[in-house]
Amino acid sequence: MSAIFKREFSSYMRNVTGPLFIALILMFEGITCLVYNLVLSSPHFEYSLNYLQLVLIVAVPVLAMRSLAEDKRGRIDQLLYSLPMSLSRVVLGKYFAMIAILGIACGVMALYPVVLSFFGLTDFATAYCSLFAFFLLGAALLALCMFLSSLTESQIIAAVLSVGGVLFIYLLDMLAMVIPTNALVSFIALIILVLAVLAVVLALTKNVRITGLLAAVTIIPMIVTYVVDSSLYQGLFRSFTKSASLFSRYTNFGYGVFDLGTVVYYLSFIAFFLYLTYQSLEKKRWS
Repeated sequence: MSAIFKREFSSYMRNVTGPLFIALILMFEGITCLVYNLVLSSPHFEYSLNYLQLVLIVAVPVLAMRSLAEDKRGRIDQLLYSLPMSLSRVVLGKYFAMIAILGIACGVMALYPVVLSFFGLTDFATAYCSLFAFFLLGAALLALCMFLSSLTESQIIAAVLSVGGVLFIYLLDMLAMVIPTNALVSFIALIILVLAVLAVVLALTKNVRITGLLAAVTIIPMIVTYVVDSSLYQGLFRSFTKSASLFSRYTNFGYGVFDLGTVVYYLSFIAFFLYLTYQSLEKKRWS
């Protein structure tokens, strides 16, 4: 895995992709920090990070678009399949290389609260808590975009899919506001969501038995629950949509609250999409 990590990391840094990602993050954070913290004399570094979330919509797809799509286009993936290591190590090596690039940008930003402390009082606990959450948010989005990159051979298509996926997650809060709260709409929306997830599982595993078992243990209890007490679904899909948003969960950290549940959610999100990436490569290997 270390060999994959070193190869990918050096490739990112020799290529324009890695420096461009770091430059985008630091440039926009520098601008927001200058305006918000210095010009407007605000001591809250964490507030400037809220505006930086928008940059991730573009910056993360730029970094992740070549993670696996380029290997497919250049048929390097065939070499990866023959390496004396599991594909899970290949996936982790590539992912950790992107995490290292993100870590460099966050490491530089960790100096900002120190600089701001020379101009006034700075709450270091809140500032670094928010920066930690920003790092986890970026790591979660990188896992999602890496999976999307594994689905195509074109970096352009991978970038478009990634921007669309990240933008959709960003807009989940707004979408939740227009979703009706009645029980029937929530029930139908959740069923559609479960069917979509099952379709992805079937496409990646090609295992009808496992997919059918998952369908039985999810859809049947949902139907029974709705028949017994439909009021339980009142506003449930809206609540689920809000809680599933990566960006909305970041908000608590911006107020200085260390939300352990959000940390677990981010880590689970990362693990889930890394697993999907592994399954995508396994499918490609045997096809």
